[in-house]
Amino acid sequence: MAVLLTEAQLFDVRDRIRSIAERQIVSHGVNAVSLRSIASEMGWTAASLYRYFTSKAELLDSVRAVANDRFSSAIEAAYNSSSDLWQRSRAIGDAYVNFAETEPAAYQLIFAYEQEDAHKSAQLKTAEYRSKKTLTTYVRDMVCEGLLEGDPELIAHAWWAAMHGLVVLRMSGKLDDSPSFDVLRDAAVRMVMRGVRAGGRDDKVSVVVAISAD
Repeated sequence: MAVLLTEAQLFDVRDRIRSIAERQIVSHGVNAVSLRSIASEMGWTAASLYRYFTSKAELLDSVRAVANDRFSSAIEAAYNSSSDLWQRSRAIGDAYVNFAETEPAAYQLIFAYEQEDAHKSAQLKTAEYRSKKTLTTYVRDMVCEGLLEGDPELIAHAWWAAMHGLVVLRMSGKLDDSPSFDVLRDAAVRMVMRGVRAGGRDDKVSVVVAISAD
């Protein structure tokens, strides 16, 4: 007879399963992870896991939702760290890079693994909306204050594309013979900024946005 778990116990078990799934993704890749491989690491039978997740797809959906929420919390903390918009944007850039460095599996599940919208849970859709908002709100603030000019959504997407490209190249070891990551990050910011800074101003360009370097 199955033991009835409290809500807290159920959450803890599901969180443990998600953590193991992420760890296996780092080691073996998404395609190699299965409920059976996770159950084996836990010392369970595969059938036991179906009590918590009905399929690998449901598990990955849940893992991605939680990963998005962790990412959003990190970016939101950076957003709230300063009232100065330039310093805030720099803090967000640092938080973005730090998340990619410290949680590579979560980062890949957020930005490199995709599901059709029809197959996403409400939890994942909400988490994705929140994470997208964290990367556009501060840009909208800067446009509203006259520091930048243009469509906030487009500017934010351009900055994200530059940052994501550099992060993925570093993850795959493609920057080993290139200028340092921080040098490339600073160069990318300067090039993007030439097209969006308000009034053609150069002030504070070196510390701006989600891809600025120390």
